[in-house]
Amino acid sequence: FRWTGNCFETATSHMQTVVPNSMKNLFDIFKNKRVRHLHANLKPGERIDKLFVDFILSTVEEKEFKYLKSKREFKRKTYFFEHHINWRGRKYNEGNRSVQFDISINVSSTKYRKWETEFYNLEQNLGTGIDGTRVDYIEGWEKDYYEHGWYDLVKFDNVDLMEKINENIKNAGFNFFEHYQSLDLAITELKKFPIKNLEFIIDFYLIQDKWQDAYDFFESNKHWHEQQEKSEGSNPKSQYSMNRRKPFELRKEKLKNWAQHR
Repeated sequence: FRWTGNCFETATSHMQTVVPNSMKNLFDIFKNKRVRHLHANLKPGERIDKLFVDFILSTVEEKEFKYLKSKREFKRKTYFFEHHINWRGRKYNEGNRSVQFDISINVSSTKYRKWETEFYNLEQNLGTGIDGTRVDYIEGWEKDYYEHGWYDLVKFDNVDLMEKINENIKNAGFNFFEHYQSLDLAITELKKFPIKNLEFIIDFYLIQDKWQDAYDFFESNKHWHEQQEKSEGSNPKSQYSMNRRKPFELRKEKLKNWAQHR
């Protein structure tokens, strides 16, 4: 090394050649990690749909799901339940500036709601939903690339993001649907929240003519409803009166009649 008065000449020469090479290597790393924006020429909604078809359709088709383009969902019918995987874009999506979407996993049953309407002599069908929610609340759904309730195709690499969604559907999504392959499996799952799902559980017993099981479950889980009746039942505009009172009373009456005449 030769001291020049300010630095070693060889060290300076070395730095002059090494630093640029290091920067070049760093640039190459970032270049290779560049975010891949697939189908960026499409409108946000069309782009999201296209990615679901490209990355997810073949996976769910193996499980007998069908693609319903107009509803933006994959749907499968079983003997008693319908399984849904659907997605929606954010309201303020625009070009390739903002392309965000969310996914929901749901179970419904047209057959059950038809039975319910006839069995309780309802004036109208109460809707087909049984269970499900946004993937933010699906057990086992890993949140990679999922921020503040949205997936973002502008911020994250599209291939990595969609492959992660595909993996989540294979694991958490299909596992969720396994609980709704039969009425008994559904009852077991719904019993995790017995107050919320009281009407479903009783009805799924009754559909199978298991009146004693329905009666026993009702007797063990009626107390919350009775408390709500005391505190809110006199107010027709209370949440309980508008949403839970009539369904509870209908089932209570059916089970009471059965117990008196068994």
